[in-house]
Amino acid sequence: MLKNNIKILSLLIGLTTLLMPAIGHTKTVITWWNYSNEGSGLNNALKEEIEDRFNASQSEIELQIIFKGEDVNGPTRTALLAGAGPDIITSSGSTYVRAYYDGGFLKSLEPYAQKYGWKEKILPWAYNLGVFDGEFYSFPQNYESMIYFYNKTLFEENGWKLPTNLTEYESLAAEIKSKNMHPFAYGSSGWQPTHEHLAGNYFNTFAGPDNVYKALVGEKKWTDTEFVEALELLKKHMMDGYWSGSLENYYANDWDGFSAQITNREAAMMQIGTWGFEIMEGFKGSGDDWDWAPLTILSEDAGEPNYQLSIGGTMSINAASENPDAAAEVLNWIISDKNRVLDFTAKRNYGEWLLPLKYEESDFSPSVDQRIRDYLVDFAKATGNGNYGYTTWTFYPANAGTHIWKDMESVWAGDISVVEFLAEQQKLWDKARDANELIPVGKR
Repeated sequence: MLKNNIKILSLLIGLTTLLMPAIGHTKTVITWWNYSNEGSGLNNALKEEIEDRFNASQSEIELQIIFKGEDVNGPTRTALLAGAGPDIITSSGSTYVRAYYDGGFLKSLEPYAQKYGWKEKILPWAYNLGVFDGEFYSFPQNYESMIYFYNKTLFEENGWKLPTNLTEYESLAAEIKSKNMHPFAYGSSGWQPTHEHLAGNYFNTFAGPDNVYKALVGEKKWTDTEFVEALELLKKHMMDGYWSGSLENYYANDWDGFSAQITNREAAMMQIGTWGFEIMEGFKGSGDDWDWAPLTILSEDAGEPNYQLSIGGTMSINAASENPDAAAEVLNWIISDKNRVLDFTAKRNYGEWLLPLKYEESDFSPSVDQRIRDYLVDFAKATGNGNYGYTTWTFYPANAGTHIWKDMESVWAGDISVVEFLAEQQKLWDKARDANELIPVGKR
C-alpha cells in the first residue's frame, strides 16, 4: 500500500512538473486595432509581416491585429470614451492624437522612448509631432508628402516639360486641354477630405511654407492676402476644369476612376500624396512610362520646391492598457530593424508603412525602383535643408482641419467668398489656440 502511495505521489509530482512551464508561460495578449483595406492586400500583409513575424520572434507576447473597417477612428473613439479599446491605438494623424491626449486616453511613451532610444531613430520633425507638454505620446506609422505624378511617355511625345512657375503651369494646362485631356486626374467621391490636399498644395506653393508656418504658430492670420490669393487661384483652376475636366466630374470621381485617368491617358498629371506610387503600378502593360516631381512653385513668395511634411498614421498606447510594457515591446520591434521596415513598405510599394526613420542611401537595396529611391533620397535632402511645407491633416487642430475641406465646397459653389471662408478658419484657429488644442510644430 505504501509503495502504491509513493508511486501515485511520484506520478503527481511528475505531472505537476510537466504542467508548470505551460502554466508559467502564459503569453501576454496585446491587441492592436487598425483600419481595413482587404482589396489592397493590407490586412494579409499586416498579419503576415507584423503579427506573425513578431509572434514568431519571441514567446512572451501574443500580438493580435484586429481590423475595424475602413475608418478605425470612429470605433476607437467610442471604445476610449467607454474606458476600453485596444492596447495599441492607431489613428489617421496628429489631429486625432491631440484629441486623445486631451481626453487623457494615451499613456506617455517617454520612458520607453528613453529606454529604446526612439528619438535617435526617428526623423526629428516626425518625432516632435508626437510630443505634448514635453513628453512623447505618439509613434509615427508612415510619412508622406504631396508630389506630381505624370505620364512621362505622353510628355515626351508632345514635347511638354514640367512647369517651373505659374505662367508655365497655366500654359501647360491649356495645352493639355487642347488635346482633349485633363491636366490633372483627381476626385473626391468616397473621400471628401481630398479637397484639403489641393488647398494645402496651393498654400505651400503659392503663399509659401514660411508664411504657412507663421500662420500655424500665430504670427500671421489665415485671412492675410497671400492665403486669400492662393485659394482664389485654386478656385479659378478648379472652375477651369483642371481636375478631371470639371467640378462636377471631380466630385463624382473616386480612387478607381482617377487612377484609371492617369494610366489610360485621360489625364496627363496627378497632384496626390506619395501613396500614389501604388497607382503607378497601373502603368504596367500600358506601353507608357511614368515619373514624379516636386510640386511647381507658383509664386516668388513660395521659395524653393518643397515637400509638405505629413505622417500618414500614428500608433500610441492606450492609457487603460493593462500591459503597456508589452505594448511598447511591440512598437520597438517594429522600428528596431530598418531593413525589416523597408522590406515591408517595399511590398506596399512605399505608399504605406514607410516609417520616418533616419534612412541612408545605403539602406535601400538595388532592387528598389530608381524613381522611388530618388524620391526618398531627395525628400531627406530637401527637408534636411529646410525646404519643407505643411499638410493640413497633420498640422491643423481638429475643427479647423475639418472646416478646411468640408466648407470648401461652399466656396467653389459661390455660396461664400474665399475671404469669408478664411475668416471662419481664423476664428477656429483662435479658439483652438485659446484652448491649447494646437498640434506641435517644430521651430522653422
